[in-house]
Amino acid sequence: MVKHLKNAGLVAMVAAAALTVSSCKKDQNNDGSGNFNRSLSAGFSNPTQSIPVNTDGVIQDNFDGNATDNIINLTSSKVWLIDGVSYVPSGKTLKIPAGTILSSGVDKNYTGTQTNPDTGLPETVTKPIHGVLVVVKGAKIDAVGTEALPIVFTSPAAPGSRVAADFGGIILLGSAQTNKPTTTVIEGLPTPPAGVDVSYGGSTTADNSGTLKYVRIEYPGFKLFADNEINGLTLGGVGSGTTLDHIQVTYSADDSFEFFGGTVNATYLVAAGGDDDDFDFDFGYTGSIQYAVGLKAINSTHSTSSGSSDANGIESDNDKTGSAATPRTKPTLKNFTILGTNANNTALKLGNRWRRNSGLDIQNSVIAGFPAGVIYEGGASGTYTNNILHAFAAAGGSVTPDNTGASANAYLKLGSALPTSFYAGPTAANYTTYSYSPDVLIPQATSPVGTRGAIAAGTAAGTTWLKTWTEFNAQKKVY
Repeated sequence: MVKHLKNAGLVAMVAAAALTVSSCKKDQNNDGSGNFNRSLSAGFSNPTQSIPVNTDGVIQDNFDGNATDNIINLTSSKVWLIDGVSYVPSGKTLKIPAGTILSSGVDKNYTGTQTNPDTGLPETVTKPIHGVLVVVKGAKIDAVGTEALPIVFTSPAAPGSRVAADFGGIILLGSAQTNKPTTTVIEGLPTPPAGVDVSYGGSTTADNSGTLKYVRIEYPGFKLFADNEINGLTLGGVGSGTTLDHIQVTYSADDSFEFFGGTVNATYLVAAGGDDDDFDFDFGYTGSIQYAVGLKAINSTHSTSSGSSDANGIESDNDKTGSAATPRTKPTLKNFTILGTNANNTALKLGNRWRRNSGLDIQNSVIAGFPAGVIYEGGASGTYTNNILHAFAAAGGSVTPDNTGASANAYLKLGSALPTSFYAGPTAANYTTYSYSPDVLIPQATSPVGTRGAIAAGTAAGTTWLKTWTEFNAQKKVY
């Protein structure tokens, strides 16, 4: 996440009984790196094996019986461990079959320089990083799960002791257009070894970084140094030839999804319980996303900027200075359901924050449960069409809410239409896959009928596109 006023430090704590998710950027003494005993088999029923890498962390293509086909084949009969930062090299495809579980393996220490937040002076810091998968430009990932057998990237800890930042995250890098130089390196990573390119961007609109389909990413995120963080799924200059479909990110220690430029399109995305923004757009992203759900958790910690909440449903910048650099960031977003909390929670900020000269096009969506709703800042402008907006205050936003009731769902009437159905309490068990379908009698279902939000009005419980493959109670899940 590109933040330049954010406090340093990041930690996430999950209480097993209450399933209380916490990932905090406010504690300068705990950076979220874990520092607890990691049994490489903890929580897993299948045997574990580290994905083979060389001394530079480059994944090797010589262990699957065919070193010349440029395909690195994994099997679903093992839990594959990602040691430190592991790179899929250019020209290779990492193929992950349906039902495969992947996790963090052996932590690796990386040394770098950051500015001490107390003294303002540079300091050398060594930190362990665990489980970051990087697909560099020219490489591909072929991770095709199914509704019944999704592919899961998750914490290595046993059920009941999983925390945000247990798994570092997934980074895809491509050669599609951004508004930054093509030498720009992706944030969140240490200086790569010689010969490993972690830059992104180019001129190939239809660049193909592979496929992520029916994939879950659980407990990801990592703060390397100040203003230098890894998200659940990070996409840098990823092109429209890439397929992103049915992807869930839960309990991320930073953003759930962040798009740094690129033209990639996506469908059926879920962001739940993350610390920072559910969806973040920067550096000239111009793709389209349709059908997405963003959910905040009451007891997650949330990112701050200058002491105030900075946790939004959507955040979008053209770049960090708000320049007129082209292409201008302008995502096209359709059928989103972005939910904060049922009662006002000042740990959250905005349902949509369009700022720093960002463009926008958001249509047919439901945004509710945030202290303030939709705001345009610093020259942001675009199209806001046929959406339903609830906020707990009318002031402070560029778009006037349709409703400012003290109970968000008394207006929305999602799921069972009870006032507390969309988020009843602090536990993951209160996320239910049918609770985001609006009642057929409420505003989302009219003008035109049934088109607003991620799930059609009146959809029966158990039949939504969230069924089977998603998991909102990952703390207790046995793999």
